[in-house]
Amino acid sequence: MLSGFFWSALAMFYSRIRSVASTAAVTSLFTATVAQAGNCSSSVIPHPSIPGGQVLDLSAVPVSNYAYDESTLDFCNVTVTYTHPGKNDTIHATVWLPFTNWNHRLQGSGGGGFAMRSEDAVLAAAVAQNYTVLATDGGHDLNSQSSASWSLDASGNVNMALLEDFAYVALGDAATIGKQIATSFYGLAPRYSYWNGCSTGGRQGLMLAQRYPTAYDGIMAAAPAINWASFLVAEFWPQFVMNQLNAFPPTCVSDAITAAAIKACDDIDGVLDGVISAPDLCDFDPFTTVDTRVNCSGVSVRISKKDAEVANSAWEGFRSSEGSFLWYGLDKGTPLSMGASSLASTVCSTPFNCTGSPFAISSDWIRRFVLQDPSFDLTTLDHKALDRVFSLSKERYNDIISTDNPDLSAFKQAGGKMITWHGLSDTLIFPKGTEQYYKRVEEKDPSVRDFYRFFKAPGVHHCSGGVGPVPVDPLSQVVDWVENGVVPETVDALAADGRRRNLCQYPLVSVYKGGDVKDAASYRCEEGH
Repeated sequence: MLSGFFWSALAMFYSRIRSVASTAAVTSLFTATVAQAGNCSSSVIPHPSIPGGQVLDLSAVPVSNYAYDESTLDFCNVTVTYTHPGKNDTIHATVWLPFTNWNHRLQGSGGGGFAMRSEDAVLAAAVAQNYTVLATDGGHDLNSQSSASWSLDASGNVNMALLEDFAYVALGDAATIGKQIATSFYGLAPRYSYWNGCSTGGRQGLMLAQRYPTAYDGIMAAAPAINWASFLVAEFWPQFVMNQLNAFPPTCVSDAITAAAIKACDDIDGVLDGVISAPDLCDFDPFTTVDTRVNCSGVSVRISKKDAEVANSAWEGFRSSEGSFLWYGLDKGTPLSMGASSLASTVCSTPFNCTGSPFAISSDWIRRFVLQDPSFDLTTLDHKALDRVFSLSKERYNDIISTDNPDLSAFKQAGGKMITWHGLSDTLIFPKGTEQYYKRVEEKDPSVRDFYRFFKAPGVHHCSGGVGPVPVDPLSQVVDWVENGVVPETVDALAADGRRRNLCQYPLVSVYKGGDVKDAASYRCEEGH
């Protein structure tokens, strides 16, 4: 799937050498053009053409000896500032272009939470691999935890233009800008373009496949924040349950219940490694821990029935006031209370005096986008009110940002390839939501695995961390699939303790077959029982 900009560049070069007949001459011109690529100047790089957008400024700054990973990088830092007339937005798209050894690939870099792009170190990592890399701020600051600076206008209404920029508009713009800047800078277009992101970056990747199917040849969309309007409200569920029960288990108690679940279900895959490889097969009952005593920093604490109920509710997922299913819960074995990056987190002065500590992005979404009241006290919500919050979130925002359209036919038709992986101990985004989306894609296209594959990562937290093996370099497997036709049957993964274990393509699960438990060759991907 070659970019249209490549063909435009090719046509431009051919028009310049109409009088030259030989292929060798064409090759020579291309080589000369690439050799002149060090011209990092706003006077040389033309303003890109952005559909519906107006460029306000373009800066190009040479960067030398940029410190990264015990080495240094040299690249051209191009920033395009633009607006969509009538929308009162100002967006900054950033493109970093290596001066030498460019691999002729463009990489779009995703963000996290409310931030549309990652920190500069992530961009530097792409440049270190010789990519041209692009990112966008979507028109707002890069505070990943809060939308306070941009979500509501002066009248207290949701700033829909900036929400649409965040949800999808700026993503399509960035791909257009990145390709044009690279083509201008190097004299020829990228041969291939790839997206790389996790969490919000994963959602961005799926949004690109859905709304801008020709923007990227390959997409790596990990732990994607899809089903946004649903799961962000559902993330508040464990806190709501604690409020209703007036029970706030200290982390030591939550951890003890989690550890009991892991102990009960660890050997489902045939090896004891502190990981539940197939949480769906784990039938552990948290109420069996009631009356167990836990050592909480030297203080003996008894696990109560309410403590077990909090864990059980977090696993079962969001239920309506009538008892019907609304959204998924965390997989068993997932830490429930792990500071700011968890859903049943509490803050305690003593193990017997704790309060709830809701996940910031979930609280922010409910207050600002659904209730449009930044100071609303969420502890006052009753069950019917929370049901209403869930309904309103979906009604108002599903079509804008939930990124749950299962029709990927245009992406498939364009020749695109995509990998999604999701940690089964993700403390923030429910893996079953990703699985449900993949099933819906498969229902529309039973041959989905020809272009899109999903891998579960047992024991892995949100995007990284945890006891389980974490994918090593899944983007390289997307590249290999796109450029060489190497289909990813498994995803290479490595645990912090050195264990290697390939992630299995959904719906297969990894089963130990004998040998060194740290060796990936000791496992096979098989159907779950």
